[in-house]
Amino acid sequence: MKALVYQDLKQVAYQDIDEPNIQKPNQIKVKIYGSGICGTDLNIVKGKVPANKGTVIGHEGVGTVVEVGDEVRGFKVGDRVLVDPTQSCGTCSYCREGLFIYCENFDDYQVGMTTHGTFAEYFVGDEKYIYSIPDSMSWETAMMIEPLGCVLQTFMKAGVKPSDSVLVLGSGAIGSLCQLVSKRLARLTVGTEVDPYRKEFASGISDHVFYPQDLTLDKVYEINNNKKFDLIVDAVGNQLHVGFELIAKGGRIIPMGYDDSYEVTFKSTAVINDGISIIGAVANHSMISTALKFAQSIPELEQMVTAKELLSDYEQAFNGTIGYNLRTGETLPMNSVKTALIL
Repeated sequence: MKALVYQDLKQVAYQDIDEPNIQKPNQIKVKIYGSGICGTDLNIVKGKVPANKGTVIGHEGVGTVVEVGDEVRGFKVGDRVLVDPTQSCGTCSYCREGLFIYCENFDDYQVGMTTHGTFAEYFVGDEKYIYSIPDSMSWETAMMIEPLGCVLQTFMKAGVKPSDSVLVLGSGAIGSLCQLVSKRLARLTVGTEVDPYRKEFASGISDHVFYPQDLTLDKVYEINNNKKFDLIVDAVGNQLHVGFELIAKGGRIIPMGYDDSYEVTFKSTAVINDGISIIGAVANHSMISTALKFAQSIPELEQMVTAKELLSDYEQAFNGTIGYNLRTGETLPMNSVKTALIL
């Protein structure tokens, strides 16, 4: 079968590999329709996140069941499904508490990094990690369910209230999705974005979207009743310093974007005196069912997938999402917020 396979640092290849087969009676084989490109996938091809050599990358897959193991009872051939990539050993102390993404053996279960992912024609996985897609749900919406689960987990832990004002720093796929959810839960939703295309896209979601340099403290007071923000999400990964400048007393700051090279300095006394909470909560602990239900109230979720490319055209898809040519480093216009690779 055709698949997108990690070769080495900054190297992936579209190639033929053996088609996976069911190995256990509780497994399901899925013919993949498509898979969303996640920030993790982009970081893998950028060389910022490692993967095992020879591993199929991708983890936001949806498709159709083509075979079931002898002990599978909840699915049949022809069912439309999505894959939950948050997998774990199920026996360690964290798994027993339901904190599956903190699994002590998590490195052995990372779909698309250490085990084969969904940028391929077929995927085989355990029944407990396969979820039915409602007949009324499009493939595009279904590909947004896993990242939606991450956002919902984050907002639940932050305790978002109807009276809250929310600032989302960055309007890429996760940032725009945060803004979409915030519009359903909070009083005021504001975004920032450096790219004109993504800024325009987010402007159709949030109450206000600014270029970062235009969101001054005076502007914040103007749009938010002379108050700083109750909740700030750094969806870029390197904007927490902005968060500390614009957070209200008693506010919550969530580092959500991933940039391992970024470091920030702050005064602990300021955090103590102003009662600021810093919440690390991107982890998705069994949120797929919740996300499937919540998605019914967000018809705009389908529009989050702004481009679809064939899996064989992965380079074009990655380049347009990142904003530069991965081979040459040449700057390119961003032309998508969320791109799906289709088989």
